[in-house]
Amino acid sequence: MTVDNLEDGRNWASESRLRLARRRGTKPDTKAAQIRALWPEIDAALEGGQSLKSICHWLEEDAGIIVGATSLTSYISRIRKRESTAQHTHESQPRGEACGRSVAPHEQAVRMPAEGAQQLKPTPNADPIAQAMRALTKPRLDIRQLHGDGDPAGKSLI
Repeated sequence: MTVDNLEDGRNWASESRLRLARRRGTKPDTKAAQIRALWPEIDAALEGGQSLKSICHWLEEDAGIIVGATSLTSYISRIRKRESTAQHTHESQPRGEACGRSVAPHEQAVRMPAEGAQQLKPTPNADPIAQAMRALTKPRLDIRQLHGDGDPAGKSLI
């Protein structure tokens, strides 16, 4: 490889990075992406007591995003759900998985939590066979006992 080819390769990569960085600052194509990009300001306005109508008006005035209050409510709930899911996933991810090491379920339940962290509990449906066995060992409902029908003394009525 010659020096010219090497320099061309470096220039190509740095030029591509610069072009991508410039495009990252452009307005997203979809309303959902636009609202996600402005989410910190929208969330701060909601926390400050602003109404959805006023936020819709500001979005139209300042950002050129025309969205109704009902649609904005839907976008907000999706963003909050995504944030809570991401936060829950991040908090509940075992340390070994972050390092690329898989952790057995029994190790998750036994591990001592850090101070102030939530205690890890095994999921209630961890063993589907045990759940099925519990369901099958329950006595069946007898409709005659429920309604008091049949022969309560055990004698044949006929």
